[in-house]
Amino acid sequence: MFRARRVILLIAPTRAFDRGLLQGIAQYANERGPWTFYREPPHYHAIDWKKKVTDRLSTGQVDGIIMREPERIEEIIRRRIPGICAPVTKRTIEGFINIIIDNDAVGTLGAEHLLQCGFRHFAYCGLEDIYWSAKRGEAFQKRIAEAGFACCLYEPLKGKDMQALWEKEEPHLVAWLQSLPKPVGIMACNDDRSQHVLDACHVARIHVPSEVAILGVDDDEFICRLANPALSSICLNAEKLGYRAAQLLDRVMAGEACHETTIEGLPTHVVARSSTDILLVEDREVSEAIRFIRRNADRPLQVDDVAEAIALSRRSLQQRFSKAIGRSVHSQILRERVNRITQLLVETDLTVAQIAEKMCVSSAKQLDRVFTRFQGTTPTAYRLRHCVK
Repeated sequence: MFRARRVILLIAPTRAFDRGLLQGIAQYANERGPWTFYREPPHYHAIDWKKKVTDRLSTGQVDGIIMREPERIEEIIRRRIPGICAPVTKRTIEGFINIIIDNDAVGTLGAEHLLQCGFRHFAYCGLEDIYWSAKRGEAFQKRIAEAGFACCLYEPLKGKDMQALWEKEEPHLVAWLQSLPKPVGIMACNDDRSQHVLDACHVARIHVPSEVAILGVDDDEFICRLANPALSSICLNAEKLGYRAAQLLDRVMAGEACHETTIEGLPTHVVARSSTDILLVEDREVSEAIRFIRRNADRPLQVDDVAEAIALSRRSLQQRFSKAIGRSVHSQILRERVNRITQLLVETDLTVAQIAEKMCVSSAKQLDRVFTRFQGTTPTAYRLRHCVK
């Protein structure tokens, strides 16, 4: 008779990325289980959790482990228990299958979003001694430099206790924000950090987004939607990573040879909210035209529709568009529609044909051609890469 897999979860579902990992793990376990999970109980239970974990590790009551980067990682490595790890302070940890994010892609996507908003001043706010924070900052700075602009980097105060440190750091962050040229687009390494930047802006009476636009990472709705203004964020789709991690761990626990040492995830898209709802285009009519295109991205706009909406001739609109942002009106329409298609591919279960119908595209084949031209891959391939199924 098949025995349930016994897996210790050393992941606290306190943030969106961790919750996404756990959702993917749970989906796999429900499909292929049964799995029995040992996880940390609520804080109000007077249980010595660390001792219980150690006991289970020492008595062979565990088949596998999925974790972030716990204090007792050396003990886990020493016992050679099959495991998946999502490191924090370094890229990978030897002896485990590692869940990693393409942080270069994250930083580049963040830069692209703020560049499209029209900013000429940029900054990055990260965390001290965190591998993925540093890599995202490097990629962000590189893409901004390629566009011909400079990027200011925030230097955090050093300290182990971030909660205690925040009282000292907030004035430091406020002073940094006040020193930046305005208007400025700021990418934060994650949503927690973007909340820090927003709080500091409130203290400094700096308006968001007209003076400072803020973009985070993880799309944690508990942070982003409760903020005022709501925070824009890059979605990582951790659920797919969790599903893949559970799949690989299952194979290793079954005794299969596994030569895969990393599971890499890519950012999917930017969830744009109020904190980056700004378009810094000096030509007011062009700015209004782009806003109109974004609001109507679900329908097949023509250049004449846009010209009529802002009361300009087609010829004048085309000339001013090219001068202001270096793109044609038609190119901007296609760009915004592909952004909307990307969102539907990741966030819904609609088929490509259904998305084509919703977007008023003549056929799935036509949607495929347009999407591939902009994204470099087909809609189906994009969905397979970024979604659990």
